[in-house]
Amino acid sequence: MPKPKPDQVIRHEIVFGRSERELIEGALVAYQVNKIATPAVALISDVSAMTLIFSAIATYLGWEFILSPGIDTYYGLYSDFMKQYNLNKEATIEAAEDATTSVVGVAVGAIPGVGFGGRLTIQALLELLFARNDPTMPGTTSPQPPAANGGGGGGNF
Repeated sequence: MPKPKPDQVIRHEIVFGRSERELIEGALVAYQVNKIATPAVALISDVSAMTLIFSAIATYLGWEFILSPGIDTYYGLYSDFMKQYNLNKEATIEAAEDATTSVVGVAVGAIPGVGFGGRLTIQALLELLFARNDPTMPGTTSPQPPAANGGGGGGNF
């Protein structure tokens, strides 16, 4: 005999309090961290995967990570990466200093009379800029008193 259709719907609801919700949230977070951390730790402990990760980091930073032969431990891989990283960092700093020096040299050389083969030195240029009214400096004029302007009101203020 067939089962009769239901004539009413009964709804059951379970409501948790604040403390139960906090317990469930904590358990959910722990479960999610475990699901993410377990494969990540397995990946990091593998030397070939870490070589790939270090290569990606080096590429992002703008240099190439070259694995030295005979490295088969994580510590050896890490120390090799850090050695190459520090060498690259020093080379980058030196290149930046060289670039700054050359840019300053070009900027100073663009000033008329200054630079390579110019008749003025930087010190002479600065003296000219800051001692404009000094009569002992070559190329400067002696200070002139302000011109009297003959007009204007007078009066006792």
